[in-house]
Amino acid sequence: MAAGERVAVGESAGGRLLGLDPGLRHTGWGILIVGREAQLGAFGVIAPDPSAARPARLQTIMASLLEVIDAHEPLAVALERPFVKVNAQSALALAQAQAAAMLAAAQRDLPVFEYAPRQVKQAVTGDGNAAKGAVAEALRLRLDLAAEVAPHDASDALAVAYCHFLLGGGAWARTPAP
Repeated sequence: MAAGERVAVGESAGGRLLGLDPGLRHTGWGILIVGREAQLGAFGVIAPDPSAARPARLQTIMASLLEVIDAHEPLAVALERPFVKVNAQSALALAQAQAAAMLAAAQRDLPVFEYAPRQVKQAVTGDGNAAKGAVAEALRLRLDLAAEVAPHDASDALAVAYCHFLLGGGAWARTPAP
């Protein structure tokens, strides 16, 4: 499917795909119902207590994701790979949140697929440098939604799931990287 092509919502959808945008402050999650087409299933944001110690926040992320997985029974997990700019501490925090997400998926024997932020933006909008608002609007159009998904953490998570849907041919079509 080419970038910019609209996805129709239909009755052929069969499985669920969990997209994640891991973060220590906010971890966005989104469920797409996928088959030959994709449609919105559910979305949300996990926001651990910012005053809690890092291990407690990571535990909250993992426990909350286990609840999401148990409630929606996805076939696979697609997550955004941490993006490193300059701040090594921020990169470490993102990597730890990603690890908590991977552990939740591993607890339920789900395959995990990783995508770089630029790769997600390119797949969803056709522009690897797209702003968050452009990603949210492209997702709204592709999923035929009345309004953009908010907040951006949830929209970003759905974008990662949609990227996997486009590039992976569905949650069951590829073997995850080790």
